[in-house]
Amino acid sequence: MTDPVYSPDGKFMWSGSEWIPAPPKGNQILNMQDSVVGGDVVHNTVINNDVDAVTTAVITALERLGMVNKHETASQIEEIIESPILAELEVGMHVEYFSPTNERWLDRCTITKVNSDGSYDVDVPKTSGIESKLSLSIGEQPSNIRRADDALSKGDRVLVNWKNYGTFFPGMIAEVQPHHTYMIHFDDGDVESGVPPSRIAKQPDSQAMQDYVEQISQEEQELIDSFKVFDEGNTGTIHASKLFEILTQMGDPLNVSEVNEMFQEMSISLDSELNYKDLAKIMVQPFEAKSEVIIQDAKIVGNSLHGYVYGHPKLGDTEARSSDILNITYDNRATARVETNNIIYVVGPTGWENRPNDHPFNKSSYATGQQIKVEWKGSWWDGLIREIRADKYLIHYIGFDSSWDEWVDSSRVKTN
Repeated sequence: MTDPVYSPDGKFMWSGSEWIPAPPKGNQILNMQDSVVGGDVVHNTVINNDVDAVTTAVITALERLGMVNKHETASQIEEIIESPILAELEVGMHVEYFSPTNERWLDRCTITKVNSDGSYDVDVPKTSGIESKLSLSIGEQPSNIRRADDALSKGDRVLVNWKNYGTFFPGMIAEVQPHHTYMIHFDDGDVESGVPPSRIAKQPDSQAMQDYVEQISQEEQELIDSFKVFDEGNTGTIHASKLFEILTQMGDPLNVSEVNEMFQEMSISLDSELNYKDLAKIMVQPFEAKSEVIIQDAKIVGNSLHGYVYGHPKLGDTEARSSDILNITYDNRATARVETNNIIYVVGPTGWENRPNDHPFNKSSYATGQQIKVEWKGSWWDGLIREIRADKYLIHYIGFDSSWDEWVDSSRVKTN
């Protein structure tokens, strides 16, 4: 990639097809409101020299553009999280209450009632006596409550919603801290302190969990390695100008004007530095089961699948062409599952316009005159094959007259 081309006055940049306003270059003041972590992240911070502030600003902007945090929710991995620390609370349990007045967590509060809508009534001790708070919810915001017992121990393997950005990363409890929070040592070397139990789940010892940890770790490392290419001094940071190029010229690029607007809006200078390890974490595409969709009139062209799909998660019912095919498998009824990067296409035995060369129907092991079993209304009957045409068989039911003869496909035929 070449360096950006600026106009002589530095106010415009060549996008490749037109001159557009250039992102700010000098020391700029960042005043970012309503971030994903709640409240004002930084006020009047000169972000050119503040790597963390620049990184937070970029992450927030990428979220706004829909470039990150699009895929994973806690529910998407609930099947592989065996013991979430979001256990249900019961009457009599001790909790902490986040007092809006005191702007801190108050301990020694007690659940007095579990309401039908899932909220809780809580007694909060104060110097003037007990104050009852009604219809409170579990969370980390003012007027929320959270568990007040140490449900985890040092050394426990956990999944943690990193910095509350929505993606769970593997790690270990390094320390039980005050107010029932925890220090986490992540597998990738990051450390986060003061993590509340609402962002933590125990790691189950399962194959699904191993697959999740392997995938998310591998994708994070691949992103870090990609960013390292631009880190000639091995500083752990990259120039904002390089990120601008990456976002507008690599992979699935964004519109130059969109990214330019993002940089201007966040007052991000092109000579700022960004922590690319944090960027890699937030840009990981986490574990998500691939959707299965039915496709008819299917045919393979090159290395992609063409046909009419039903219920495609993005396209609905329409003619479609898949991305590259990764794998094709067949079950014992010759139903195919064609796996691509994001979708598994299901093709029934008769769903092909042109069958692949390795389709089971192209490798019939039956012969004319062979005695077989034939399925009819859920039961298997003795029969004989009278004729074979491609994947169709004219069968005769033994003990019945020829009026019962019929053509069937291989899904209704098996050997004795």
